Amino acid sequence: MNKLVSIRSFLVVILGLISTLASARTISDLDAVHKAAEQRTLVMRITRDHLQMAANVDFQSAKTDLEANLEEFEYLLGQLEHNSPNSAINRRVLDIKQQWQSFRSAALQKPGADSSLVLIEESNELLLNTDMLMRDWQARLPHNYGHKIDMSQQQSMLSERINVLYLAKYIGVDADWIEDEMGHTVAAYEAGMETLHMDSKDAAVDPLIVAQLSSNWEYAKLGLEQFSNGKYVPVVMSVTLNSMVQQTNTLADAYHIRDRIAMNGGRVLAESSLAANLSH
Repeated sequence: MNKLVSIRSFLVVILGLISTLASARTISDLDAVHKAAEQRTLVMRITRDHLQMAANVDFQSAKTDLEANLEEFEYLLGQLEHNSPNSAINRRVLDIKQQWQSFRSAALQKPGADSSLVLIEESNELLLNTDMLMRDWQARLPHNYGHKIDMSQQQSMLSERINVLYLAKYIGVDADWIEDEMGHTVAAYEAGMETLHMDSKDAAVDPLIVAQLSSNWEYAKLGLEQFSNGKYVPVVMSVTLNSMVQQTNTLADAYHIRDRIAMNGGRVLAESSLAANLSH
């Protein structure tokens, strides 16, 4: 009888360990910063998908992209919720989950100028909260870690936002703040490019990617000049800005690897170029 009780006690302990392991964190704080920064970009990418459909710019591709990005956002949000290290971050995630339902519903409405305005307004609030979540996670890291991941992903988000505002103007969204907001967004992107240029000698990145990004940005600015004059090239701008997103995502991935190696006590070799490896 005592032996049976001991076995039962042993099984209870084992089940407790399994339960603990199942609920244990599966990603690091650094990984969480990267994922939260990706979510910030996804908010604008989903918005861009909707507006691209409203503008009938590669409609089917945008529709497919929208569905995939909605699924990706929910997946990342689930990971961040499961790995929340404290009640403050968990509350932030729960707030985002609540906002997400409204945003998701707006994104799935029939695309048009009116639905696009509603979605842009919804995206502004969700964007703010996803940014604050990323900064909550970043505050848990040692000084300077995660900063360049944030900067690179911020450029991705800004590229998507420029595309959103461009398409909004193109389809006739009735909001007098669009051009002013475009000016602020372009200025923020320009400031970010200056930082990326200064960091281009970092051993973690391939300077060629930064050079290609700069070239794309100069080309995009030509399109933005036409935008200011009422001339639109939405297909060209969407292709160019999407290339810029891919390039800054590659930089963010490289910085993520660099920081992870450094935090594990390793060093990035000066001769290696992580971004180049990621892009091939």
